Amino acid sequence: MKRTPLIRKTPLKARRGFAAMTAIRQALTAVQSRAVAIRRALRRGKAKAATDAEKRRWAECRRRGCVACHLNLVDHGLARASYANDLEIHHLLSGGRRRGHSFTICLCHYHHQGKRLPYPEAGYRGQAEKLGPSLGREPRRFREVYGTDDELLAYQTLMLDGAEVFS
Repeated sequence: MKRTPLIRKTPLKARRGFAAMTAIRQALTAVQSRAVAIRRALRRGKAKAATDAEKRRWAECRRRGCVACHLNLVDHGLARASYANDLEIHHLLSGGRRRGHSFTICLCHYHHQGKRLPYPEAGYRGQAEKLGPSLGREPRRFREVYGTDDELLAYQTLMLDGAEVFS
């Protein structure tokens, strides 16, 4: 079937309208193709797999324990939330994107996400007074208490380097 514009039995305005609509559609198609190209450029690929050295670092971080729990014992006089249980690797961000597998710290589940509470009957508020804030529930207060991401990374590196001090 041949595709031709619908020509109505009305004056020339209908034909001009069709030509104008065709030009608008062509311009819209050009804009959409540019938008698709920009979206493709912004789209991130899959994160690269961790190297063996990064995996060994993670294992050593888990062996040392939660950074926030260590800071609780050393600086804040608070209790530990986890004794080598439920440890997770937290990737640090910059501008909302992961900085890479090398920029990671170890946090217990409570300090990382704050969902699984060590003492559920006390509620989050009661535990936050004894164990400190959770990054998942109170990110601003967590950074006020424990420091910025770079300070936490430096402390994690210090924990890994000074094995006899933090064991």
